[in-house]
Parts: sequence; C-alpha cells; structure tokens
Amino acid sequence: MQLFLDSFGASLGVRNGMFRVKPRSNEEQLFAIREINAIFITKGVSVSSGALMLAIESQIPVVLIDNIGHPVGQVWGGQFGSIATIRKNQALFSGDVRGMDWMRGILLQKIDNQRTLLLRLMEREVPVEALPKLERAAKAIGAVALNFENWSPGNAFSFDDAAATFRGWEGTATRFYFRGISTILPEKYEFAGRSKRPAYDPFNALLNYCYGFLYALSELALMKAGLDPCMGILHADQYNRPTLSYDFIELWRHWAEDTAIRLCLEDQLPENAFYIPGEREGVWLDKAGKAVVINTFLKFLDEKTDWKGQTRRRSTHIDLEAQRLAALLK
Repeated sequence: MQLFLDSFGASLGVRNGMFRVKPRSNEEQLFAIREINAIFITKGVSVSSGALMLAIESQIPVVLIDNIGHPVGQVWGGQFGSIATIRKNQALFSGDVRGMDWMRGILLQKIDNQRTLLLRLMEREVPVEALPKLERAAKAIGAVALNFENWSPGNAFSFDDAAATFRGWEGTATRFYFRGISTILPEKYEFAGRSKRPAYDPFNALLNYCYGFLYALSELALMKAGLDPCMGILHADQYNRPTLSYDFIELWRHWAEDTAIRLCLEDQLPENAFYIPGEREGVWLDKAGKAVVINTFLKFLDEKTDWKGQTRRRSTHIDLEAQRLAALLK
C-alpha cells in the first residue's frame, strides 16, 4: 500500500519498529514495514529522522509532492535497483530505432486504452446527443491507431522525424479523446480542452491531481528497476526532469481519466472540492476534494486486474512493466 500524508500538522515517526502516523487532531496509527511500499508527503507534515532511516533501510521511497500531486523530490538510499549495464544500454536505446519502436508500442497501447474507455462510456446512461460525438471520437482514434500499427522505420530512419510524427499522431488522438469525454460530463465539469499548470476548470484540476500519483509511481518503478528516469525517448531532454517517466506514464493515464470521470458522473465530490485563489491563477483541488480523490484513487490502484497474462494490483503492474523494460535493456 501507499501511505499518503497530506494534512497540515500531521507527523510521521517510528514506534516499535513500525511507522507511526499522527494526524493533527486524530489518534495515531501504526503501520508495519511489510505493508508499505511508498510514502507520499505534502507541505505541513513533519517527519522524524528515524522514520527516514527506517524507510531507507527498508527500501521504501519517501516522495515529496506539491499541491497538485506531482513529485518534487524524494528520499532514497542513492542506489539504483540493478547493475549499471542497464543504464549504459538505456543511453543507446533511447536514441535509436529500438527505442522509438518501443515508444510506438507504448503509444499504441495508450490509444487503445483511450478508445476502449470511450466505448465503455457509450454503454453508460449518457445524453443522447453525446453518443454521435463519442462514436466519431472513437472512430478517429481508431484511425490514428492504424497509423502506429503500419509505421515502419524504413532504410532512411530519422529519430527526430519519427518523434515528431509520433507526437502529431498522439496529439490528434488525444484531442478527439478529450472532446468525447467533455460531452458526457455534467455541465459543471465540462471543459474546452486540456489545461495543466494551472488547470482552468474543475475537471482538469481533478485530472492533474490523479496524474500526479501516476508520475510518482512511474518514477519510483523505473528507479527500482535500475533505470534512469531522466533518460527519455519521445519527450525531449529537460534539465532535471524525469523524461522517461513522461514516456512510461502513457501506459497508465487512462486509470487517472477513468477515476476522474467516475467521480464526476457519480457526483462524489463535495461542493467545496475546488477553490480559485485569484484571477488567472486557475482552479485547484481543495482539502475536501483531495481527501475524496486520494481515497478513491488509492483503492482503484489497489484493485487486482489482468495485464499481459498476470493478475496483480494495478500499482504492481507499473513495477512489472518497468522490470520488463529493464530486462529488455539487459
């Protein structure tokens, strides 16, 4: 399980060889080391050096996240999860045709996940006028998938040209995808398009927060597998940015989107779930909204599902996929 501490005044310590969590106004709880595989901490939470030492000794990452759930740093033992050969091969892989073909598979799976989610939404009780728009979006996404399926590097392969082509195809599919999603949401959650930092509507604020979880889990999975999260393929190198995590997360984005859609359609968020700090400063999840999102998404990630012939918790599938990439690079 993931331990998530986001309440101001909470503390993390150690008692009897277990993690001790004490919310500001509630009773403390003890968690055995074997129950925890990652700890997420936001501003306003105090952590003892003993808790950090216990986490490092137990190979449990402690991740610091910002107010929209994105990782900004982490405490770990400073050791990658495998031999350096993997990262040497990763440097070669990330700039040639093998890496681009791996990325093609990632994006093809992402697009298939998008189309599957739209088709599943059509089975729900949605406004009649939304069905043709969902159908058009699913059809357009299917056409983009064919582009990826039929792609071949050819004799005059250019890494930069292939990357630009992939970005264009992926962007087209994603625009149709979010247009379809917007048509079935309640009026208060409708949106014109994706907005990131900041979000300019409640749905994007919700989606960004769920993505934050996935970024943290993806980066941790890559590091545990012995990979360098900052050596990406499709996403251009950026100073001190985990660009491989940006590539890798494409496999799992539909989990965040599925959770955000269900929260909106089922009206699970309280009236005070969002706040607007000021003009042009966007829309943000407030404490009441975060509590619902955290609880819902952590339960979703803890559910078991099938992936490539294995039935595991969703969070475990992220680790397994990172291990597959590491094995490929060996």
